[in-house]
Amino acid sequence: MEKVCPICNGLSVINLPCEKCKGTMKDMGRVQDYTDSYACQLDINDGINYCVHLFKCTECNSIKRIKISKINL
Repeated sequence: MEKVCPICNGLSVINLPCEKCKGTMKDMGRVQDYTDSYACQLDINDGINYCVHLFKCTECNSIKRIKISKINL
């Protein structure tokens, strides 16, 4: 079975409240996509059982990294 990130594959959405201001945290994509200008074209290089996503608050702009557990397809 193949393990995939449910967020990257549009299978689920995570709604997180900001820890600082209780605003809405928006998923900004995989942390890997921010490493360089061609990162989004490279193979996914994340943990075997998780995918790390970057979330940013729409109110206070605080940033948080979240490990998203992969699921079996």
